Amino acid sequence: MSKILIILCLSLAAIASSLNIKKGEIIAHTEVFGDSQINPSTKEINTFLTIQKEVESIRGKIYFDTITLISQKRDRDSNMYELLNFQKYKNISFDISSIVKNENGYYINGDLTLNGITKNITTNGEIINNKDAILLKGGFSFNLTDFNLEPPTMFFLTVRNQIDISYNIQLNK
Repeated sequence: MSKILIILCLSLAAIASSLNIKKGEIIAHTEVFGDSQINPSTKEINTFLTIQKEVESIRGKIYFDTITLISQKRDRDSNMYELLNFQKYKNISFDISSIVKNENGYYINGDLTLNGITKNITTNGEIINNKDAILLKGGFSFNLTDFNLEPPTMFFLTVRNQIDISYNIQLNK
């Protein structure tokens, strides 16, 4: 019986192809009420993604090291890293569990892991399937408090609870 399971797993792996990151960027957006915007981003994205035939079959993980998030106000980045518990939780990840075509593009469903907490997220995305690359583009929002993170306050300034994420990731087939 175990030999059959091993052969089945190997044959499924042979059918799926790996998708490697060519380039991309993930941008987070929030605001400090009464002050300014905060837009940290990273281009240091990693993936463990596979595809069988159609883009709806893409599965796997997109992740990055928290410390690679950099904002325009670098003097505040250390506060952001501390808020995100970067020493304990080194990565932020999104595990794609399903992709469903809709009238405007795709629903990309998966699990976002932040601060050691995993929540189900659905993002509206665009997937462009070219000859040798696949482009994932879209966005979603979540609240810091959903991940047991309190929006920081500094004197009379408070960071908005909602974080808006946009992504633009190009994958090699």
